[in-house]
Amino acid sequence: MSPVSIRSLVRETALYGISGVVARSMGLLLLPVLSNLLPPEEFGHYKLAYVLIGLLQLFLVFGMGNSLVRYLIGAADKRLVFSSHFWPLLAISTLGSLAVFLSAGSLSAVYFAEPLPGDAGLIRLAALILWFDSLSTLPYSLLRAENRPLAYVSGMSLQVVIYAILVVYLLGARHSGMTGVLIANAVGSGAVLIFFIPLLKNNLSAAFDSRAFRIYFAFGFPIIFSSLGKNLLDLADRWILDRLMGAAVVAYYSAGYQLAAVANLAVAAFTLAWKPFLVRAAAEKGARETFARIMTLTIVALCLLFLLISFFADNLVKLSFFGYHLIQESYWPGLRVIPVVMVSYIFYGAYINLSVGCDLKGRTDYYAWTTGAAALFNIAANFILIPPLGMLGSAWATLFAYLLQVALLYYLTRRLYPVTYEWAKLLRLGVLTGLCFAGAVLSGSSAPAELLFSVLFLAGLFAFRIMDRQVLRGLFSLLRRTTAGEE
Repeated sequence: MSPVSIRSLVRETALYGISGVVARSMGLLLLPVLSNLLPPEEFGHYKLAYVLIGLLQLFLVFGMGNSLVRYLIGAADKRLVFSSHFWPLLAISTLGSLAVFLSAGSLSAVYFAEPLPGDAGLIRLAALILWFDSLSTLPYSLLRAENRPLAYVSGMSLQVVIYAILVVYLLGARHSGMTGVLIANAVGSGAVLIFFIPLLKNNLSAAFDSRAFRIYFAFGFPIIFSSLGKNLLDLADRWILDRLMGAAVVAYYSAGYQLAAVANLAVAAFTLAWKPFLVRAAAEKGARETFARIMTLTIVALCLLFLLISFFADNLVKLSFFGYHLIQESYWPGLRVIPVVMVSYIFYGAYINLSVGCDLKGRTDYYAWTTGAAALFNIAANFILIPPLGMLGSAWATLFAYLLQVALLYYLTRRLYPVTYEWAKLLRLGVLTGLCFAGAVLSGSSAPAELLFSVLFLAGLFAFRIMDRQVLRGLFSLLRRTTAGEE
């Protein structure tokens, strides 16, 4: 595998990440609005509404996005492949969203532990967002399969900009509460679907291949359960916290989690580029060595991100803009969960790298088994750890679940598609990261100490031979090429 291939993966990850960075940055910038203008209980219900959207969307999309990326690359009739994915998704997502909309009253009474006025309207708006986002899944997947990250970024950026503008207007000027947040999201999601209409017209036909769809469904259906497990890993703790400690604690926990989820964003951006990349790269000479190297680089990046966010998040949230902190002061107890949650996402990055064999050999059922087991463990651990540890118990439950998930996938795939990973480097990296974090904490977590240990981490990467000068030169070369706009 040539260095150019790895550079292309890094470049595509960065480009896909731009949209996520914009989305996450908007979320962070809106935290002063949300945390200062929404009571904690409403903030908690707004977050719980997104838990519901995330869970239901898995069943309405039923793995078709992943299947399209897998089977569109190299297909002779791409319109037929796209159409055979789109028409079933349209039917299922429409019926499912309509069912949620019509049952909003009874569903809200069961779903929220402590009902608030407007909960039924929240569920109806969630159903609308669910429908828009489900129909946008395949256009986004098409752009990934065709290696068009700039168009992908454009669609995502359009959604978050509209969302941000409307949130500020509806909460700040119209005082619309939690309902206003979901109205803003619905308008943004609808705008993206309109944006994708030309793409749909160019790639959609009335044709449908039922025999091919059975293959697509067999590939995509197990992903429902792996994605369900991933959502339960990330989101079920909010629902359990709501039941055990109340919606206000959900709000505090979610505020801290949102800062830590920058690492999840990085892994998600990598995943978008990684899935098409590994299909193309597997046929090239030295592919297994390349996959091993990418694992190391991924974990290096996530460890650096872990240190930076863990060290400086508290300083970030205390910044004041027009008299408002980034997060309202009453939400600051949620910052305690950041380091634990970020370590969870380091393990998630390893899990994505271990997925090579599953995708290449068509064993997507392994995702369902490993993620499902981790999700069940996470739910049980939440019920056990929340009573003595509070919201920090949820964070630790998530970490242990991700560790279990990685161990299970490695065990299942080591013979399916064996890759000799750079275990010695990864061990040295873990020790280096732990020492730098512990050193900063023992030094009183002062800003100078945190900055010092961040620099020591970067130096240690080369001192402990985790990274080498060739990698550094390659990254600088990529930066120059990207800045110059070179493909």
